Amino acid sequence: MKSDYIQTTTCQERRKDPIEMFHSGQLVKICAPMVRYSKLSFRTLVRKYDCDLCYTPMIVAADFVRSAKARDSEFTTNQGDCPLIVQFAANDARLLSDAARIVCPYANGIDINCGCPQRWALAEGYGACLINKPELVRDMVKQVRNQVENPRFSVSIKIRIHDDLTRTVDLCRKAEATGVSWITVHGRTVEERHQPVHYEAIKIIKESMSIPIVANGDIRSLKEAENVWHTTGTDGVKKNNDTPMDGSCNFSLR
Repeated sequence: MKSDYIQTTTCQERRKDPIEMFHSGQLVKICAPMVRYSKLSFRTLVRKYDCDLCYTPMIVAADFVRSAKARDSEFTTNQGDCPLIVQFAANDARLLSDAARIVCPYANGIDINCGCPQRWALAEGYGACLINKPELVRDMVKQVRNQVENPRFSVSIKIRIHDDLTRTVDLCRKAEATGVSWITVHGRTVEERHQPVHYEAIKIIKESMSIPIVANGDIRSLKEAENVWHTTGTDGVKKNNDTPMDGSCNFSLR
């Protein structure tokens, strides 16, 4: 893992944390986790165009903890790379908390990927299969909360929805009760790829929660982000790698 700085609180002290951004009432522009794109060089580029918050690509927590080579390859940062959320694929609470403790000095928080529908991720017990394992998601969030000493370090999750939306609301409520900071909702089921996004479902989830909710899916421009924001009433709206790469940032609004 390569870094130009080692101060354990530099990132958190130098900028607003993401939770403050969500409650600021201002437009917050987010660069979401995108496979192959969201590494340091890309994050540096989008920050020059007023991107407010960046995510890393999804990193497999088990490999990250066990392999120094994986850490150097998957997570590179510098002093200007802030605020930053590190997204992990995980299915083990202890390994995830270990990974979170490693990146805590260099990031504002971690995000647990509970939305990736790729076959390899599902086969490994990562990604979207976790929406059917609320107890495991709860345990992972709780373990990170217990192991990371910095109270400002955020723990968020990204999910897809169930066919039965009551199950999704139940999952979100359990995550909220455990202390998750915010939830990004991709408005499609695990089986859906290019079908229309269920924005009404995201709106229902938002109305059921007290923590910030970010809408995700088919956001290609600021105008589309504003439309989704008004439609769902969410605290954030962002584009992810389910849509074509068009050089724009991802947008979060409140």
